[in-house]
Amino acid sequence: MSVSEIQKQRLQSYLETEKEVLTGQEYQTGKRRIRRAELSSVNSGINQLLAAGAGCDGPVPGTRARRCILRD
Repeated sequence: MSVSEIQKQRLQSYLETEKEVLTGQEYQTGKRRIRRAELSSVNSGINQLLAAGAGCDGPVPGTRARRCILRD
């Protein structure tokens, strides 16, 4: 694997984790309370990978493309 492929996989993992954190930060099963990663640390990891040149070739899961036509 090349460095760029590893960076793309890490970025994809960070983006999936960010989605999970945004949909449910903390949940409880029985007596156990489970907390996901801190959103600030996930965003920091995403920003570091983007600054290093990582990018996603395909669509990010859970997103849709939209078009906008500006008129006067």
